[in-house]
Amino acid sequence: MPRGPAPGWRARKPPVSDEYILAAIDQAGGLGKHHPETGHYGTLVIRDLADKAEAAEWKASLFRCAHWLSRHEIAPVSISQCDIERDGTKYKIVFRVTDKTIARKHQLEAHGTDRSKWAYDPRRRNAG
Repeated sequence: MPRGPAPGWRARKPPVSDEYILAAIDQAGGLGKHHPETGHYGTLVIRDLADKAEAAEWKASLFRCAHWLSRHEIAPVSISQCDIERDGTKYKIVFRVTDKTIARKHQLEAHGTDRSKWAYDPRRRNAG
């Protein structure tokens, strides 16, 4: 007998932006085809966001989904740049997908081993 759907508390919060992250990886040629020195896969733009609140929601989604993809061993990536910009009467997000290993290496080189000095500490509760 099949199991029922996952409980509501386990469901992923919308919007789910996996397809944008995976498109940035495909833009570079696939997993492992990132720039050898910077670790960047690709830079993409999400356009036609109605207001700044919607843009902020999509920005949070990009970070959340990159973490989910990495955690579930689908794609070891992180978001290294994510800027909300005005685009006429609407908003857009310009974001860059980076290889997780090189992103960690950069954090260690730039801020040392003390995670409290990092821009984001993945082990700190309620970080983000």
